[in-house]
Amino acid sequence: MRATRTRTSSMPAWATGAAAAILGAVLAVPSAAVAEEAATTQAKEPAVISLGDSFISGEAGRWQGNGNTIRGSRYGTDLAAYACNASETFCFYDPTRVYGSSYANGCNRSTGAEIHHLNAVRVDGQTFEIAERNRINIACSGATTDNVLHTPFKGERPQIEQLADHAAAKDVKLIVVSIGGNDIGFSDVIADCVKGFSLPRYAGWHCSKTLGPQMPARIEAMSGKVKAVLEAVRGTMGDAGYQDSDYRLVLQTYPSPIPRGADNRYPESSYARLDTGGCPFYNDDSDWARDTLIPALAEAHEQTAASVDGVEFLDLQEALDGHEVCAKGVQQSAGGNTLVNPLPEAESEWARFIVSGLSQGQLQESMHPNFYGQRQMGECLNTMSGTATPSFTCPGPE
Repeated sequence: MRATRTRTSSMPAWATGAAAAILGAVLAVPSAAVAEEAATTQAKEPAVISLGDSFISGEAGRWQGNGNTIRGSRYGTDLAAYACNASETFCFYDPTRVYGSSYANGCNRSTGAEIHHLNAVRVDGQTFEIAERNRINIACSGATTDNVLHTPFKGERPQIEQLADHAAAKDVKLIVVSIGGNDIGFSDVIADCVKGFSLPRYAGWHCSKTLGPQMPARIEAMSGKVKAVLEAVRGTMGDAGYQDSDYRLVLQTYPSPIPRGADNRYPESSYARLDTGGCPFYNDDSDWARDTLIPALAEAHEQTAASVDGVEFLDLQEALDGHEVCAKGVQQSAGGNTLVNPLPEAESEWARFIVSGLSQGQLQESMHPNFYGQRQMGECLNTMSGTATPSFTCPGPE
């Protein structure tokens, strides 16, 4: 694993029971009830589950880097592209190649989501290998704590009810939760920052000034709701016959998709951040998001995890460090990059730039860890799950 710890003349792309029968025959048990119970127990394979919001569902997993073109494979970044011509300037697109059936309702659970990188879990001194079919993702983009606990969302039952089904069918060894960002209106914060930057200077504003004072109260209210989610998970697992020691429950925090102002490779005085980079944020707003808002969320999550017995904490604040949208030292894909010859991961941005959703992907994918970012987060989770540590900080990549 790698060490795991910123006005053009044209607008770019982003702005637009068989098993029971066999077992009974082999063992020839005298009681059909005993045979059925044995078969059920045998069928329960070790599993891991992710629940929560877009930062763990795999939103933006369609993209390996950012490419500023509406054509073809988008310079080798669009994993939904297929049947391209030789130069990849023309392709067909099928987002279900990445998001599967969840694309239809917008939950956007990607094939490269964090949970799919979890290979093994250490529980109570024993290591359990996790088959790919048992890495279960029930998170949904846009979900709030209420959608986990009570209210159906995008045509799906509350996630806690889905968890109960999987807990009965599988031998769950780890549950990882990402939730709370939508409860504080994180997407609205991003929209406010973008709009403030995009307007003429005399008419715009700085979101750190307009929204910053509101965040402490929002985060405080969020913490109680996140605690209720963790307690509900414990209760649901208990109802399914699990002891707390039978599995690990992890609460993770959020990484920053943008760098600090000084680390942005586009000057603040230029509209290149808007119409080239897809990172339309003022320096002070970037610094506030990176050094105040994200850490405040992390602190609240850490304290909430500590308030529920046995809950572990995964700190992902630095997971994308140096690979954020518009960060210095990395770049967008360009001409010559294709799906066959993509820009190397080490040189790419690991979060999705702001898009309009009109000509390249969906608006809701903006400002989320992309395929590379999700892999980095997954490797952090995999490292944590392979040890007995109850708290793990994912440092920045090399």
